[in-house]
Order: sequence, then structure tokens, then C-alpha cells
Amino acid sequence: MSTLDQRQEVLAQKERVAATFRELLASTEDLLKATASYTGSEIEEVRAKLKVQVEQARVHAHDVEGVAAQKYREATQATEAYVQQNVSIGIAALIGVLFGSLATSGGGSRDRE
Repeated sequence: MSTLDQRQEVLAQKERVAATFRELLASTEDLLKATASYTGSEIEEVRAKLKVQVEQARVHAHDVEGVAAQKYREATQATEAYVQQNVSIGIAALIGVLFGSLATSGGGSRDRE
């Protein structure tokens, strides 16, 4: 998954959570209005709706947390792979320098003899 795709997925998750919270707030306002003037059955209906939306908000928040944790793990793995690749390149360069130094110093001592 590319960085752009990851960003888009996180933004989509974020928007779903925001929408769920907006619904939660609207339901809370409905509950407040209902408690002021409606009968008990209507209050229970709004409370039931609110309970469902609170649970949906929890699920979406958990999903976002899971996505964030997964993205963190992927970034960590990519970083580790990059470091390992660069360490290999660094070691190969060091070996090349050592061989080059040995070849140069060995050639110089032969010329002196």
C-alpha cells in the first residue's frame, strides 16, 4: 500500500469517526429535547438510539486506533528494511575501500623493492 493510499485510508477512517460523533451529538440533543416535554416511551426510544450510536462510535474509534497501529507497524518495518539495506551497502563500500587500500599499499611496497 502506497503512502498516498495509507493517507487516504486514515482520512476516510477519520471522517467515519467524525460522522459518527456528529450523529452522537445530534442524538444527545434529541434526548435532551425529549426529556423536557415527551412521554417516557419516547425518551426510551431516543435513549436506545443514543446507546446504539455510542457503541458505533466506540467501534469506529477502535477501528481508527487499529488502523493507526497497523500503519505504525508498517512504517517501522519499512524503516528497519531501509536501515538494513543501507547497512549492507555501507559494509560493501567499506570492504571495497579496504580492498582498494590493500591493493594500493601492496602495489606501493613492490615498487620500492
